[in-house]
Amino acid sequence: MNDHREHGRELTTQEEFESIRLLAEGYSDTTPVATRYKDVVPAPTQPTVGNALPFAQHGRPPMSQKATDHATLVIVYTWGSLPVGGAISLVLWQLSSVSPMQLTFAGLGAAGVFIAIGAAARMIGRAFRDGASALPDHTVNQYTGTVYVQHTELHTNTRGLGRTNNQITDGQQ
Repeated sequence: MNDHREHGRELTTQEEFESIRLLAEGYSDTTPVATRYKDVVPAPTQPTVGNALPFAQHGRPPMSQKATDHATLVIVYTWGSLPVGGAISLVLWQLSSVSPMQLTFAGLGAAGVFIAIGAAARMIGRAFRDGASALPDHTVNQYTGTVYVQHTELHTNTRGLGRTNNQITDGQQ
């Protein structure tokens, strides 16, 4: 039998007995197959071959896949924010020579555009809902035997900027 003990430390009596027992158990036909094994020998702190000390390798440190993905996203978002920050800096540099009144009108104009787009989107959505509610319901039910049908409707009215009124009825108006 080839003995490779010169590459590592000497085994204690207990560790040697355990390794012999495991080998005998592995070659036995009557022993059930082990599904789990815990190595009782501690990992060496030094390399098993040679006397060089371990040192950190170049590149990213070893991490889990999730941590590596997160670090990559942080790097991408950091580089992605540079053009946006540069554009804002250029706009602010150009606006440094503008009067405060012109800045106020420019800010209100931009907010007005967003408000107009939001109002148009709400009106278009309301028009679609009203058009869909004007269509008749097409329901076909086929039953055999005694059937009890309970019909409940939910009516929602929204007024202003979020004032909502929900009314549940039994289908009789």
